[in-house]
Amino acid sequence: MPSLLSVVLSEGSIIDLDGTLFLQLGIFLVLFFVLRALVFKPMTSLFAAREAAIDGAREEARRMEREAKEQSGSFDEAIHQVRTTAGEERDKLRADGLKIEKALLETVKEETTKLLETAEARLAVERESIRRDMAAQAPVLARQIASKLLGREVQ
Repeated sequence: MPSLLSVVLSEGSIIDLDGTLFLQLGIFLVLFFVLRALVFKPMTSLFAAREAAIDGAREEARRMEREAKEQSGSFDEAIHQVRTTAGEERDKLRADGLKIEKALLETVKEETTKLLETAEARLAVERESIRRDMAAQAPVLARQIASKLLGREVQ
């Protein structure tokens, strides 16, 4: 059984090396340089520009994310500060309100006490006056009642 190498060598070469090889090589080189100038270089520069744009956009996104985190931190700090200040102000206003309420209640209590004392004094004076009037009128009323009960005039 003959080997494959001996069969190939005995029958001749698969590729003929004649003048068309140089013609094909020339066409290949011309097409290579033309396509390189018209297609490959613009495509590679387009890919490079796209990659640079993507990298620039990524870097811009990272920068914006860092800025957002910094601003978020300062915003959170400002919110905390405002809430603390508002809480202190609310507590101060509440304490002032309680002081005013206490002062008003004390004033009203004093005025009410004075009014009650004045009213009690007036009532005591009127009570005494009415008692004197009643004491003076008691004999007259007693005579009138007795006269009506007895049906005759009592003196």
